[in-house]
Amino acid sequence: MKIYKFGGASVKNAERIRHLADIVAQETDDLMIVVSAMGKTTNQLEDFTQMLYPDAPFEDRDYNCLYDQVVSTGELQSTRIVSAYLNHAGLANQWMDITSVLRTDSTFREANVDIATSTTLLHQYLSAHPAHIYVTQGFIGGTADGLRTTLGREGSDYTAALLAYMLDADSVTLWKDVLGVYSADPRKVRDARLIHEMTYAEAAQLVEQGAQIVHKKTFQPLLEKQIPLFVKPFLRPEEQGTWIH
Repeated sequence: MKIYKFGGASVKNAERIRHLADIVAQETDDLMIVVSAMGKTTNQLEDFTQMLYPDAPFEDRDYNCLYDQVVSTGELQSTRIVSAYLNHAGLANQWMDITSVLRTDSTFREANVDIATSTTLLHQYLSAHPAHIYVTQGFIGGTADGLRTTLGREGSDYTAALLAYMLDADSVTLWKDVLGVYSADPRKVRDARLIHEMTYAEAAQLVEQGAQIVHKKTFQPLLEKQIPLFVKPFLRPEEQGTWIH
């Protein structure tokens, strides 16, 4: 199985979702598709939560719990839309609510994942719902008592890596709005070069230096099982992108 992760920009409108389906249609292997909330939905839901609970500090547990219940709806809705369109386009798939599979503690907004329990739940779910394509959410998980949690902002890359680890996936592909990983920010450095192949150590060093490649927690699960990571341009899928291994 391969893991494809699509960020919010990849599903921000109908045209992008149609393009996502075109990319998925080219893949012959089994797929687990991880999708973020559409566009800037997460930011809008954050603003809405703040309106419900003004002046709450970050460490306020009640506020953080409310935050996760509200903000997590963005991913749940976007994946239902993507799943429905893929079915409409002839790409039969199984929608999976990851909050019933990715088991976390109740550290709301920065939840820690119970890998062993999550692995068991995931394989039980896949056995009960066999499919060639699964559509699920990034960024969110769930507690044993049914509350939704979030893994920290930009946590969808981490979700993809965790699923790859638990499934012994062949690879993870992050579909981005860039051609791949650059030696520096090409918007700021004129001679920044596109890097087509690099090691995890090199990628991690770039992240430590501030490069916006992937979520910093993404590398470890992949490194432990030597699962390759591809960073590919969503709008130009024929391009080589970057291979991290």
